[in-house]
Amino acid sequence: MKSRKRKHLLTVTFILIGLAVSCGAMYICLLRYFFYNKYNVHAQRAALGRLNAVYHQEFELLSTEFETKEIETGLYVHMWIYVFEDSRGRQFYAYVRLYGLSEKGSGNFHAPDYLSYVGDTYGQLCLEERLGDKYDLYKYRQERVSIFPSGGDYIFICTKDNAEEIAEMLTEIYFAETEFSDNGCLYCRVNDEHGEELFSYFWSSVTRNLQKQNKEITKETVYAYILQEIQN
Repeated sequence: MKSRKRKHLLTVTFILIGLAVSCGAMYICLLRYFFYNKYNVHAQRAALGRLNAVYHQEFELLSTEFETKEIETGLYVHMWIYVFEDSRGRQFYAYVRLYGLSEKGSGNFHAPDYLSYVGDTYGQLCLEERLGDKYDLYKYRQERVSIFPSGGDYIFICTKDNAEEIAEMLTEIYFAETEFSDNGCLYCRVNDEHGEELFSYFWSSVTRNLQKQNKEITKETVYAYILQEIQN
């Protein structure tokens, strides 16, 4: 009788241990592959995937932060902020943003959805090494990591007297980008004095539109295209 009770007790114990282990394993799986939190694997892979695709090099992850902000009633932004380092020891931010309807408990198993908004500051770092002093780009830089939602990398204010100067800067940015990114990585805006957008600069869109016009890609054609877009 005692032997039977002991066996029953052992069986129950093993079942409880098994349930505890299973629940723990399930929680770890949810933590890493579902819940929006610091340890989410999909977000980290999305950030690394963007960096490798845009800059064609490997980066070392140094740290991870996660935060959630309510941007309007009932709408939240969940953001992962990563600090990476390149082979030369230069540090920069990469980040992943996802929107949700609840502050806590949100999540997603679908890895491609984490690619919906991925950004970084490595392009700013590389560009300013090349042109920062020449054009004082620092005063136009936008702190992308701290903005919800994110704005551009640089915003230029166009007045009646400086359209040519801005077109020259964007032309230089266009050719500088090709030195560290095959398909472009920067987003620049040109606004008027009232904050209305006059022109959005992407390397890929400038290239595509000049190709549609059957124009050779030169500094002259890029400058003329950008100036025309700003003035129109």
